[in-house]
Amino acid sequence: MKWALVLSGGGGNGIAHIGILKELERLDLRPNLIVGTSMGSVVGGIYAAGKSPGWMHDYLKNEFDIREAISLHTIKWGEGPVVKALMAGEALHNLRTRLGAESGKKILELLREVSDDMDIRDTRIPFACNAVDMMSGKEVVFTEGNLAEAIRCSIAVPPFFEPYEMHNTLYVDGGFADNLATHIARKMGYKRILSVNVVPLRPVSKVNIKNGLDVLFRLMTITIHGLHKEQDATVALTAYKGAYNFDFDRVDELVEVGELAVRNQEKLIRKKFSSRF
Repeated sequence: MKWALVLSGGGGNGIAHIGILKELERLDLRPNLIVGTSMGSVVGGIYAAGKSPGWMHDYLKNEFDIREAISLHTIKWGEGPVVKALMAGEALHNLRTRLGAESGKKILELLREVSDDMDIRDTRIPFACNAVDMMSGKEVVFTEGNLAEAIRCSIAVPPFFEPYEMHNTLYVDGGFADNLATHIARKMGYKRILSVNVVPLRPVSKVNIKNGLDVLFRLMTITIHGLHKEQDATVALTAYKGAYNFDFDRVDELVEVGELAVRNQEKLIRKKFSSRF
């Protein structure tokens, strides 16, 4: 019984996708296709390349450092110990001289390393991710070519990351075309789809809007939801905790959110996607 797993974008909230994959493996359920957008393309692509969700959990918790992955200096942003990856002054200066606040070069190096610099056609599980071609304004779906570069295109969220230049054009975050791209799985012939959304549009309190970056992130969430195409999934999960885009300090908590999302719908998921039912 062939089925596809579709993972949404959502910055730090996308860490929950690791918990989704952990629980699916516990249920002995492995997708025949993974479609990812933005952070969903990172987790989905690395998994498709052969890394286990346990490996990704351990890597994010014990090895990954956002301060090494992003060139900008770090500052405390908001309350609590969360380290944020943008310094307003430097970011604004970069936007005057470059196409984004952050070049994304270090992120691409990391993606090449953890994906073994693999071609999408060679992944253990078939994989696709989307991005937006800035020149044509159209969605582009990557099903071949270098995996790390395709993911880099899909996560190029403006104005933070520079668009990625490839094929004589510029690519930006796929979420601006469709943040939960079930239509890609449908076009690739899959009728059974498990979708995971980590950034549902929910009301927020005024106290959650503390500064200009909060305003920008909120507007991006609203815009992305306004661009959603009709979603068509056999089972649609929501795994949301409310992390900031660059919040990678709550790995265990966010992974657990994904695990709980599957457990809460375990009976239905087994029924729809297990060959034993």
